Amino acid sequence: MLNTFTSYQLIAKDINKSITQISKQPVVDRDTKYYLDNITKVKSIDDFVNNDRLFKYAMKAYGLENMDYAKAFMVKALKEGVTDPNSFANKLTDKRYADFVSAFNFAARGSAATSYNPAQQGVAANYALQVNIGASQPGFSYYQAETSYYLTNVSKVKSIDDLMGDNRLLTYAMAAFGLDAKTEPPERVRAMLEGGVSDPNSPANQLADKKYAAFVSAFDFGQYGDQATSRDAVQKAVPAGYATGTGLVLVKPSAQYIKGEADYYAANISKVKSIDDLMADKRLLTFAMASYGLDAATETPQQVRAMLTGGVSDPNSPANTLTDKRYAAFVSAFNFAQYGQQTTARDEVQKDTPKIYTTESALGFIKPNAAYIQAETAYYLSNITKVKSVDDLMADSRLYNYALSAYGLNPATEKRDLIQSVLAGGIRDPNSVANKLTNKAYAGLAAAFNFEQYGETATTNNPAQQATVDKYLRQTLEENAGDTNQGVRLALYFERKAPTITSWYSVLADTALASVVRTALGLPDSFATANIDKQAQLFEQKLNLSDFTDPTKLGKFLTRFTSMWEINNPTSPAVTSVSVLFAQPTSVGISTDLMMAMLKLRS
Repeated sequence: MLNTFTSYQLIAKDINKSITQISKQPVVDRDTKYYLDNITKVKSIDDFVNNDRLFKYAMKAYGLENMDYAKAFMVKALKEGVTDPNSFANKLTDKRYADFVSAFNFAARGSAATSYNPAQQGVAANYALQVNIGASQPGFSYYQAETSYYLTNVSKVKSIDDLMGDNRLLTYAMAAFGLDAKTEPPERVRAMLEGGVSDPNSPANQLADKKYAAFVSAFDFGQYGDQATSRDAVQKAVPAGYATGTGLVLVKPSAQYIKGEADYYAANISKVKSIDDLMADKRLLTFAMASYGLDAATETPQQVRAMLTGGVSDPNSPANTLTDKRYAAFVSAFNFAQYGQQTTARDEVQKDTPKIYTTESALGFIKPNAAYIQAETAYYLSNITKVKSVDDLMADSRLYNYALSAYGLNPATEKRDLIQSVLAGGIRDPNSVANKLTNKAYAGLAAAFNFEQYGETATTNNPAQQATVDKYLRQTLEENAGDTNQGVRLALYFERKAPTITSWYSVLADTALASVVRTALGLPDSFATANIDKQAQLFEQKLNLSDFTDPTKLGKFLTRFTSMWEINNPTSPAVTSVSVLFAQPTSVGISTDLMMAMLKLRS
């Protein structure tokens, strides 16, 4: 019989081959086929638990096979879901329950729980939500109004005094860099601006938070004098950063959508001979108004008609009396009151309006309407399953823009290298790029497009389908190994769980993991009865937790474990007493695991 180390190495050196061999076992193959053929038919918790064959398969996949009889217990966990941190599953010490409920999340996804894929339905739902949040009134209207005011007036600012004297401009400028003019003392703002950024010891440069340095670098009157506000850093970069700096999400229409609307406009605008004609074609009216930062969906037809009818020749016309000059610009272009039927033949309508609509300036952001959202979502759902890698996603700008927008990230300003790193690193490693960034939108994006974990199946993988099968096969592999040598099972189990270990207390909470560490360190079983803080302290002194996320170091640790296991348990038929570490089922009554799970509910 092979020793523990050799048996483990034979399996671990090509884990995929080992799992494939398990999947070909007649019983496993038959049960897996049944599961995949039937799991998507499950539309409710009752459907799930009442199909004993499906339910037992799923429970075993998450290491809960000894609990498959406790259906009332599991129904309660499933009904409460995992969204609420105080839900039943989340309060259980054993996190296998929360993992199970997260995979079969009927509470959050209803009848779609068994067919849900985060890169498909999840992203589409997020996209619609972000669009509605980011482009809804008053957010979008306020954004447009403030940007219009800024672009109209910032060139008049020739000094620090001018900027400090216009609170509206100052608020906008600071917000673009994530600073709040309402909470920053004016004397502090002035000191920063006066100090500039040329001197490394200036007030702005001395701050650890570099937002002030970025703000001062744009409005560097000390270096550029009265020409400071004529630079692109002020004219273009500040408006571009405003939406991001204020947390406002605005979706830039795709090039395809813009072209489609522009083509329609070019083909039909010449047919418009009156205000009635323009008002009758909602698509043309929407395009025309959007070019000037106005939203036809929120402006009343009566107001639009009144503005157009009044024209701009009379200083007291409706458009001219408004403080917001966007209406005056719109009416000046579509001035039927002055030009009559020749209005739409003029360059202001034929050339200037489409140019303004398609501009890359901040005012080029157009509130996505229902038709736009529907078109982009249809394209996304039709094509996302063809994406098999990070490179595939980044190569299709339309899919890329949609995906980032769904998580509140602006594809126009996000650095592609950063997004590449976020997606490549995934979320399993707590030190991955996504996990280390303060903005959790990156982790959300990486979790949805989890190529690091799921590879080519990331956009089709479903936690209730193939992911559960993969877990079932891995669980079966470990159990089969344990039939011959429990040390091999422990090593395989530790290898699987290692990337998720976040603290020594989580190791001590899992009897199997703790057993591996004690064995590797040569500690007696009686050490498990010592004070838990003392145990954690000793583990921390002897080992580095970060080593478990390094495959090479993890391999050395498990070599040490399997060698120590073999010394303590010379190769022989399986030692049945070790099975208690994996919570084997009891034959009758309430299992020890159920009792412990209920007792360990956090208060």
